[in-house]
Amino acid sequence: MHGFVSYRFFKKARSLRSDQASGRAWSLHSDRAVYVLGRYVATSLCAGCYAATLFESFSDFS
Repeated sequence: MHGFVSYRFFKKARSLRSDQASGRAWSLHSDRAVYVLGRYVATSLCAGCYAATLFESFSDFS
């Protein structure tokens, strides 16, 4: 899953997640929120615009 997807998709995914570290919101850049969803990372590009990136391993991000 690469490219842009709707905010509604990520809002639903976040609401269904358990309280695990992989579901925490954190920021890599001062004006961008990042959401970790399993092996995917969703980045807020602008209001209502999110991009998802697949990572093979999160060992470097723990």
